[in-house]
Formats: sequence, C-alpha cells, structure tokens
Amino acid sequence: MAIRPLMAESAAEMRALPPEKIATEVSAKPQSLDSLIQIALANNPLTKLYWARAQASMAAVGEARAPYFPKLTAKVVGGSDQWYTPAATGPDNFRREQITPTLAIEYLLLDFGRRGADVQRTMALMASAGFAHQRSLQQVVFGVQEAYFAHEAALWRRQAALTAADLAKVANATIDAEYKAGLTAEPEKLTSRKRVLEASYALEEADSAVRITRGNLCLAVGLPANSRIEIAVDDSPPSTRKLREEVDKWIEDALAARPDLAAKASELRAAEASTRRARADFYPEVKLEAGYSYSAFGYDAQDGRVKGRYTEDRNGYGAFVVASWDLFDGFERSSRVEKRRQEEKAVREEWEQARLHVTRDVWTSYNLSRAAARRVDYAESFVASARESRDAIKAASQAGLSDAVELSQVENLLADAQFELAEAVAEYSTSLAALALAVGTRVPEAVTKN
Repeated sequence: MAIRPLMAESAAEMRALPPEKIATEVSAKPQSLDSLIQIALANNPLTKLYWARAQASMAAVGEARAPYFPKLTAKVVGGSDQWYTPAATGPDNFRREQITPTLAIEYLLLDFGRRGADVQRTMALMASAGFAHQRSLQQVVFGVQEAYFAHEAALWRRQAALTAADLAKVANATIDAEYKAGLTAEPEKLTSRKRVLEASYALEEADSAVRITRGNLCLAVGLPANSRIEIAVDDSPPSTRKLREEVDKWIEDALAARPDLAAKASELRAAEASTRRARADFYPEVKLEAGYSYSAFGYDAQDGRVKGRYTEDRNGYGAFVVASWDLFDGFERSSRVEKRRQEEKAVREEWEQARLHVTRDVWTSYNLSRAAARRVDYAESFVASARESRDAIKAASQAGLSDAVELSQVENLLADAQFELAEAVAEYSTSLAALALAVGTRVPEAVTKN
C-alpha cells in the first residue's frame, strides 16, 4: 500500500492554479499529507504573493498591446474672457463667452518594431511570472512534506519512548519484588531505577519534539504555530525500496521541466525583446492624426466708435500624416542599446548558471536519496535483530534462564533501534520529496507498506 504521493500536483496541473481559500481552519480529525498540501496551497502567503505577481504580469501584456489600437480623445473647453487686439485706430476691445467640444483620433501606423518588442517583452515576463508561481507551489508542497515527515517521525519516536518507559516501569517493579525476596542485589535495583528515570527523560524529550514539529507543520501549512493539527500515522515506520531510475534521466527531466529554469529562459527572451526595442528607437514614427471640433461663441467688441455683439458657431476638422524622427539625442539611444545588450548578456549567463545548478541539485538529491534508502535498510535490520534478541531473552526469562535486568536491556536496545528506523524513514521520505523538488515534476512513489 502506497503511503503518499511525493508531489500533489505536476507542473502542468499546477499551472494557473489560483490560491483560492480552501479552508480557514483544520478539521479535528487526523489529516493526510494530501489534505494538508491542499490547505497549504490555499493559505500559504508565498503562493498568494507569486499569484499576484503573475496577475500583474498579465495586465502588463494588455498595457503593452494598447498602442496597436487608435487613441480617441474627447475634450471640452468653455468659459469667458476679456481682452483687446491692437489696431491703428486704437485697441479693439472684446469680451466673449465660448464653448468648444473637440474629438481627436491618433493612430500609430509605423513604428519599426517598437510595439512588437514591448509586447514580446511583457509576454516573456508574464511567462516568467507564471513559472515562478509554479515553482512557489512546488516549494510549498516540499515544505509541507518536510514538516510532515519530521512530525511523523517524532510521533513514532514518542510511541517507542512510551513503550520503553512502560517496559522500564514493569522491569523495575519486577526487580523490586525480587530484591524484597532476596533474589537480587541492590546494584541491580539502583540500575533499574536509573533506567526508569532515563526512559521518562527520553519520553519528555519525545513529547517536546512532537510539539515543536507540529508547530513547524502548522507554519508550513500557512496556519499559526499554535494551531491544532493531528495526522494519521501507522503503528511503525514502513519499509522502503530503492530507487531504480538513472540519475541522467532525472537531470534530463529537470532541464526540461523545472519551472524556475523556464522562468530564466523567459527572462532571457524578455531581455532580447528589450534590446530590439532599444534599437527600434533609431527609426522614425509615422502617425495618422485627425480631429473635429465645434465651437459656439458670442462676443461684444468695439473698434473705435463701432461696437456690437456677435454670436456664431463654426465647425473645424483636419487630418494629417505625421512623421517624426529623432536625428540626434546626445547619444541617449546608443547608450540605451548598449545597456540593454549588457543586461541581455547578464541574463543569459544567469540562465546558464541556473542550468548548472539544476544538474547539481538533481545529482545531490539523487545520491542523498540512495544513501537514505540504504540507511533505512540498515535500520530495519537493526530492528529485526533487536526484536529477535528480545524474543530470545523473553523466552529464556520465562524458562528461568534469564532475569529482568537482561530483558530490560534488550527492550532498551529495541527501542533505540525503533528510534533509528523512525529517523531513517523520515530522512528517506524527505530526500524523495527533495528529489521531486529538484526535478520539478512528480517522481515515482518509493515508500511502501509491507
């Protein structure tokens, strides 16, 4: 029976997943890893942050496309004024009232690639923001998995510590009875009491680890650390099987699927578009400008001894093709082109560096997973050996061939082996989740229950 999938969603499935509120509080019943991941994807601030950035990038694309449409402007000017016009016969005084609505249209006909470069740049940045959002989801998933496995291991350790404490108390009661009957010496009695204290101390440490890891799990889910989260765990850590995939295959998958690497590639395309946009500024612009205005006015005027009031309205219109070309700007455009070229070069080197880091991440995570799998094998062998020793001593004790001291010792060895197995399984599960994060896609389930 498979315990858990290592990635709740693949990169394609998580694309454009909005961080809608799924749950504001966790149910009192035990939660599975998948349910906690869903809650984290809805509550974790990191997913909301990158989602907002992706939405802003989408709006920026619409802003960059706006110059492809004509610009229509309406304007109304109204009011009154009083002034004069110089004339040979003396000043021509007037006072007037006027209202003039105007409708103007402007359409960019030819810009030699300026608008296209702007749109390509914003679309590349939108793709980069989308990939960054996908990567943030994968990071949130990994954070929940890491915290979940640590809390799971802490619960297993507490269970083993509780069993060891109970056995220590039973062994101590047996030794006390034997001491009173004169069947054992005082050193064995003192040693037995020490083991009870040691087991109680280990149980307190295990309880503290459970509380701390539960708080970390709450934070990973996006809830306050003091929230109550209960998870369902098996009675004992599951067995594991080793990875069978080749590391070269994982690296190829990572280079093809890692969202953060795809985001870097999109940033490179945006930088290339910015360079093209800077070069386009060396060419002219051709626009179509047209306008219509209607003016209704009335005025009082006096020219020498002649004066009167006049009212009228007029229509005005016009259409022009306007070409503009900046011939010299103090080397501003050439400096801008050089700046964009160097920025493009820097982004290209960042992309190459990111590719190298991806191969390192996969290589490291893969080998850590293999090492963690071997540690689980060793821990399972230790538990099996300790259990065989415990059973043998227990049988000998029932036959009168062994005492309670030896039985208590082997019980402690079994508890230590179970501690080690719980840590090893948690480390192995976390290493598989880290490998999934490094590859950027779902990896095969590699933890099974016998």
